[in-house]
Amino acid sequence: MDLDTIIQGCKEGNRASQDALVRKFAPGLLSLCVRYTSDYDLGRDALQESFISIFKSIHQYNGQGSFEGWIRKIAVRAALGLKKKFRTFRFEAVTEEEIGQYAAIPDIYTDMNTEDILALMLQLPETLYLVFNLYVVEGYQHREIADILGITESTSRASLFKARNRMITLLEQQTPKTIKSSIYPSSI
Repeated sequence: MDLDTIIQGCKEGNRASQDALVRKFAPGLLSLCVRYTSDYDLGRDALQESFISIFKSIHQYNGQGSFEGWIRKIAVRAALGLKKKFRTFRFEAVTEEEIGQYAAIPDIYTDMNTEDILALMLQLPETLYLVFNLYVVEGYQHREIADILGITESTSRASLFKARNRMITLLEQQTPKTIKSSIYPSSI
C-alpha cells in the first residue's frame, strides 16, 4: 500500500490502513519520543498518545506539506506533554539585549558525524538540549518552541544561544572521538 492509500484508509477508519501506518512510522516516531522524554517507557507512552492523536486528527491533514513532518510534530508535542507531567522545566529568563549575537558555529561541526553531534548534544543541560533539538534538528521556530514548552520567545532564543555556546565550550575541551567515547562506552 502506498502512503496516500494508507492515509485515505485511515481517514475512513480502515483498521488495515491504521496498522500499515503504525508499522511504517512507529520505529522512527518511537526514537523521536524517546529522545524527547529521555526515558524508553515514557517514550513508548508518548508514541501511543501520538498515534491516538494522529488517528483523531488525520482528517485535518490535507496533503499540504510532508505527512511525516505533520506526524513528527504531533509526536514531539505528545512526548513533551508527557514529560511535562512528570518534570518541571526551569528556564532562565534573559532579555533580548543580553542575547547579543548568536554564537559562531566552529568549522569542526563540518568534520563531525551525526553520532558525534548527538553525543555532544546529550551533554547539554536538559532545557538547553530541548530548545537546541527543537530549533536545529526539528526546525521549529522560536514562537512554536515557546508555545510547546510554555516559555517566552526570548527565553527560547536565549536558551539556543546558551546551548550553542555550551557546545562550543565542550568542543574546545574534547575532540569528536573523546565526545563519543564519553557518552557511548565501548561496552555498548
